[in-house]
Amino acid sequence: MLNHKNLDKKNRKAYKEKSLLRLIYRNYYKQILNQITIINKYPNIEIGSGGGNIKEVIPNCITTDQFIDDKIDQVENIYNLSFENNSISNIILLDVFHHLEFPRLAINEMNRVLVKNGRIIMIEPAMGFIPKIIFKIFHEEPLGFDIKIKWDQLPEKTPDLNEYFAAQSIPWRAFINKEFDINDSFNTKLVKLFSDFSYLASGGYSYPSFYPKLIYPLIKQIDNFLSILSKKIFSARMLVVLEKK
Repeated sequence: MLNHKNLDKKNRKAYKEKSLLRLIYRNYYKQILNQITIINKYPNIEIGSGGGNIKEVIPNCITTDQFIDDKIDQVENIYNLSFENNSISNIILLDVFHHLEFPRLAINEMNRVLVKNGRIIMIEPAMGFIPKIIFKIFHEEPLGFDIKIKWDQLPEKTPDLNEYFAAQSIPWRAFINKEFDINDSFNTKLVKLFSDFSYLASGGYSYPSFYPKLIYPLIKQIDNFLSILSKKIFSARMLVVLEKK
């Protein structure tokens, strides 16, 4: 059965061993860096930092997860953040939003700690036709199109850090199908769908790479072309930027 601790251990090992994976994630972090809004005095945080690899690109980012280690600055629960009201410039999520069983509770909490015009910046799975098939066949997490998401439900108690939930389609359903209304607290600044066969063919964290690191630039060029050709067919990732009103 999946749990955060075992998954994190497996992912850290794969990240350390696969230079191609490190290159791909540096590219993700660079995309995130381009969307950061600079608000003096207020820090940036990443929630669900895993190995803390964001510091390779954004070294001053506060990294958070379930536990402390050499690259994790502090323990945080997205449903009950320890930060004060209006104290954070940007909140960064990489493959975290699709783990939110209670999206409204998380959005409310992030809204609380962000300053005015502060941003949530996330990169998540997208459900283009071909990647959706690949995710369904090869990824251990469910797509979750058939799961009844508790978009606006507020649980009686704060979910524990150890509780594991995943539905890869949650970001697509929230920001493409528009099943989740956040317009009362956030403006949607960007929803960018893009092909990401450079990641899919890398084998990710679970499979060996299907191409050498040397041709990564070529695969990225193909991804750029496919993104233009048809986002509904080829998009495997989405970059979402929400700005607090």
